[in-house]
Amino acid sequence: MIKSGDILISTPDVLGDYYFNRSIIILTEVNAEEVVGFIINKELEYTLSDLEDKVKNKGIKVFSGGPVNQDNLYFIHKHPELINNSIKFYNNLYWGGDFKECISLINNMKINNSSIKFFTGYTGWTYNQLIEEINSGSWVVSKNKTSELFAKYTAKMWGENMKKMQGNFKIWSNAPDDPQKN
Repeated sequence: MIKSGDILISTPDVLGDYYFNRSIIILTEVNAEEVVGFIINKELEYTLSDLEDKVKNKGIKVFSGGPVNQDNLYFIHKHPELINNSIKFYNNLYWGGDFKECISLINNMKINNSSIKFFTGYTGWTYNQLIEEINSGSWVVSKNKTSELFAKYTAKMWGENMKKMQGNFKIWSNAPDDPQKN
């Protein structure tokens, strides 16, 4: 049913959930016991240089990857040839790798926001828990569109995905974050 590289799009059923409200998640690991992923559309107000002193490029964005291990930085990228110890999870997408190499590549302008994404924390479920949430209507599973992962404008990503869906999802595409303030 689900596999690494798939995209989860939260439905309006999770509007009250702080982390998953209007979330789009890329799954990086799926096995019989657990599922791991990162929220790709919730940009934080600070950059990588705010978190890591050695980063010279002040424009590298950081996203809230999820509620688990928020004290750690994680990254997804398209550069296994440049970043050693990367783990392939889907086509030309990799997560993790040698962090020092990564910082050096950023400082030398060899990689940027168009091919790398940093996260504080990650999302995680047991496999059965996530399947239950999908079956109950909290998530829609979508096939990966790598271009969305590194999109410049992520704030409207959830609404744009709602517009593409069938039925009553379209009405949610322009709804405010808090429908009670409508």
